[in-house]
Amino acid sequence: MSQSGFTKHDFDLMKLPGLENRMHAIREHVQPKFSRIADQLVPFLNKSADAEMPFYPHIARHARRTVNPPDSTWLAIAQDKRGYKKHPHFQFGIWPTHLFFWLAVIEEYPDKAELGEALLARIRELVKQTPADYAWSADHMKDEYRFHHDLNEEELSQLFLRLKTFKKAELLCGVVIPKNEAIAKSADELTAYLKEQVAILLPLYMLARACSGVSV
Repeated sequence: MSQSGFTKHDFDLMKLPGLENRMHAIREHVQPKFSRIADQLVPFLNKSADAEMPFYPHIARHARRTVNPPDSTWLAIAQDKRGYKKHPHFQFGIWPTHLFFWLAVIEEYPDKAELGEALLARIRELVKQTPADYAWSADHMKDEYRFHHDLNEEELSQLFLRLKTFKKAELLCGVVIPKNEAIAKSADELTAYLKEQVAILLPLYMLARACSGVSV
């Protein structure tokens, strides 16, 4: 990764027209940076979680796309070498306007009802303990999120209830780094910042894994 980490060019290429052009730029410029971040975060996660099963990096390939280029792209880190979509995972990625780092459960995760119920049971604790500048999202494919400080207990409960009730529901919690802030961070500063977020998100990750009947 360059000394400045992510650059204006990285964000601009996420607006390049055409699937082939954008994917070529992502492979050339963004995915190598994802790999370097994974080299730092995977060992850190293995140590921090004291995991019985190791974490593995998965860089999104967008292989099913045939026409429309991806509006965002990401690195996922999960405790499964074969894939991440069915598991709770950490997701770091880029939109044209910002970077993001989520603890994510997406559509393929099979234990949404159990996790939704567990989150509802802990709603007051989560309202108090989640950092105010954290964000929540209900769809990893959309550039839509709400900051924790803008949500009251009832609104957060609705997110958890949706996760519990709807088969295709998703839930993501973490940080959004605006483009200008991301550009200002060096590679080392960005990595250190992401490690700080891992420590904050680990209890939520462990809860999601427990709802799947799997010990970390």
